[in-house]
Amino acid sequence: MATEAVTESEHLRSLITSAASALWEDKEALGTLLEVVRRSETFAPLADSMEQSEVRPAKPTFYGVKRKEFAE
Repeated sequence: MATEAVTESEHLRSLITSAASALWEDKEALGTLLEVVRRSETFAPLADSMEQSEVRPAKPTFYGVKRKEFAE
């Protein structure tokens, strides 16, 4: 059961990273996304680090995520 939770958590992290990367140039939309992400205590630190970063997040495939949502 713990494996499922980790998998789901990593999946959500990948989706957040992918969305942030896609919205990187539109700072207003990116800010809106990060505010939504902050509503979850689990991902609030991720949103904070993305907001402070000056570098666009890597695409999830960089982290080894191979899911069809990220197909280009």
